[in-house]
Amino acid sequence: MRINFRLGAVVAAAGALAVAVPAVAHPGPSDHPSASSHSSGSHKCSAHRVAFIVHGTVDASQAAITVTSGAVSSGTLEVHVTRTNHWAKADKSATPTAHDGFALGPKTTVTFDAGTNDISSGERVTLIGKAPLIKNKHCTGAGTVGTPTIRKVVVHPAAS
Repeated sequence: MRINFRLGAVVAAAGALAVAVPAVAHPGPSDHPSASSHSSGSHKCSAHRVAFIVHGTVDASQAAITVTSGAVSSGTLEVHVTRTNHWAKADKSATPTAHDGFALGPKTTVTFDAGTNDISSGERVTLIGKAPLIKNKHCTGAGTVGTPTIRKVVVHPAAS
């Protein structure tokens, strides 16, 4: 069997050219955007809204809140927090006399349970809403829950 050296050289040159052409066509690192430009526009560093649920009793210092047709005009609800979900755990009162104020807006609905008809001191309440959170641990402000937007308040009668 005879080996044609000229044909072998042509095949080897074609193989080397086939490998070199895609490497030349690929853009180098200078053609890519820098890593810093990725982080500023990344959706991973933007706040995502998480469920925010708080249970507690209305504080004695609570001022009157106007509720018309199941909606609140505006105001702050002073609550002694007794139970929360995972995202609201920072609002749980460490001392029994502490209370938290939650801002209610015009889009907050109020549901009265078991014969209650207003929000008064000593009544049990459940506040349901959403809070902004940055989940990515590599972003600035990661893991901190922002100010919640309360969407619904459920009022239960005072415990007897």
